[in-house]
Amino acid sequence: MIDPVLSRPWENLYPAHLRGYQLDVTTSVDHPADLLTRAAERFGALPAFTVAHPDGTTESLTFVEAVRLSDAFAGFLETSLNLSAGDVLAIKLSNGLAFPIVIFGAWKAGLIVTPVNPFYTAVETIHQLRDSGAKVIVTENAMADQLGGDLLGMAVVTVDAATMLDRNAASSGRDDAANASDGAQNRWTLNAALASTEIPSGRRSTVALYQYTGGTTGRSKGAVITAANLLATAAIVRDFFQEFGSPIERGTALTALPLYHIFAFLFGMLVYVEAGTQNVIVPLARPVSKLRRAFEKFSIDWMAGVDTLYAGLLAEPWFQETPPRLRFVIAGGAALRPSVAAEWEELVGPVLEGYGLTETTGIVSCNPPTGARRSGSVGLPVPGTDIRIVDREGRDVPIGESGELLVRGPQVAAAYLGGEAEMSKSFDGGWLRTGDVAAFEASGMLVIRDRTKDMVLVSGFNVYPNEVEAVLTSHPGVAEAAVIGVPDDRTGESVKAFVVLRNPPPSVGELDRHCRASLAAYKIPREFVTRAELPKSAVGKILRAALRG
Repeated sequence: MIDPVLSRPWENLYPAHLRGYQLDVTTSVDHPADLLTRAAERFGALPAFTVAHPDGTTESLTFVEAVRLSDAFAGFLETSLNLSAGDVLAIKLSNGLAFPIVIFGAWKAGLIVTPVNPFYTAVETIHQLRDSGAKVIVTENAMADQLGGDLLGMAVVTVDAATMLDRNAASSGRDDAANASDGAQNRWTLNAALASTEIPSGRRSTVALYQYTGGTTGRSKGAVITAANLLATAAIVRDFFQEFGSPIERGTALTALPLYHIFAFLFGMLVYVEAGTQNVIVPLARPVSKLRRAFEKFSIDWMAGVDTLYAGLLAEPWFQETPPRLRFVIAGGAALRPSVAAEWEELVGPVLEGYGLTETTGIVSCNPPTGARRSGSVGLPVPGTDIRIVDREGRDVPIGESGELLVRGPQVAAAYLGGEAEMSKSFDGGWLRTGDVAAFEASGMLVIRDRTKDMVLVSGFNVYPNEVEAVLTSHPGVAEAAVIGVPDDRTGESVKAFVVLRNPPPSVGELDRHCRASLAAYKIPREFVTRAELPKSAVGKILRAALRG
């Protein structure tokens, strides 16, 4: 059978050098652990990571310092903890300077890293630790205390949440890493670990991450992301922006999303490092007013964020009064509301909507960094990526028609951890079944309609919540909206809308009339529920599942 996508028709919209794209493996490093070392050779004493606190204070690490400290941590893991290549390290930390040191140190020691959501409960955390087989966890003191006896048998490295990383203590050697264990609890401090003088052996693991996700089948599970996946993704993003004339290099980027999430991880731990970009990290961007000092102290060039983050910034008076002029921002994680995109572009500059999943190392497509505005599209498949859009029988649908999105490429994860049954459902003959409903526009741009599981079926007609939510939030009295399907005796399902209103709040009748002006009758919500706020994930994505009860 002839592969229907080998021609990659969207490449007609690429610059010449991206057509027939092949990854250049001759100049790349062999493992993501070496990205930081290579960057230190090129950028030396330039700042690599900077933490910007809400009070205006900052802490920084240069590329050279980051290499030295991650080398020390790697030596500690190998020698003091006697961990073997392929062992798993869990990291449950808020954003800070410790995060990149632990990541790169673990990779240099040949370990696999599993990032844990710092907002997870003890039950959720223990599930991931056991499922991943983690032998050591790096976390803040309070989080370790919360887990208590559940950590028996694991090595625990703790970080002081107030300072996150005390380089003076680490470099002075006044804490002896070999004697810093807390007896039976097998507990060390990060500063003690960083006092290690052991030289890492240079071993590497072919698997780099167990990245957990709700994924395409609903249950939290670990995507097995290899070192090759990470290097390919970093190269693809680099080449995509470079060949479209807006390379990410040097300059300053802002990381407001939690680094444990694949979207922030992709840029913060890979793309910015390779580019020599100063990564300004905000510990917690809730409320968004905590970003104010970072924007005031630094001239930000790039930023990766989600719809609710950009909407929140636009609602801040200080942001409106002195808007920054970024080269561009990237939006992912959830659909970007057209009203937010339009206001951001008018006030700040270009916003590039993209699309990706944990299983694709964070990226599948992105709008090119050009002057053309394409609100509502998630852009072009990134170089080296194959796309199919298929019906329920697995047949490719015509341009313009919707179907399930299938993805294949060097950024796609190898499998799910210990999940043969999951593999058979989601990894189909080399193609990742995303569970997302998508279509190609006549222009060649990709549009995501919605999640298959979120689609509402009203009298046999498909209703995509994203479409209804976009109409609702285009009303000036609606700040946020989420749409779900509920059982209906007459139509099978009907549309129910949850809305967060602005003052003066519109009436239900007004919202109904607003929807009827733009939507077919079967798409109109039968019920409107007002909420003070909508449930969100740690990165700000609205959680429709929580609204279903």
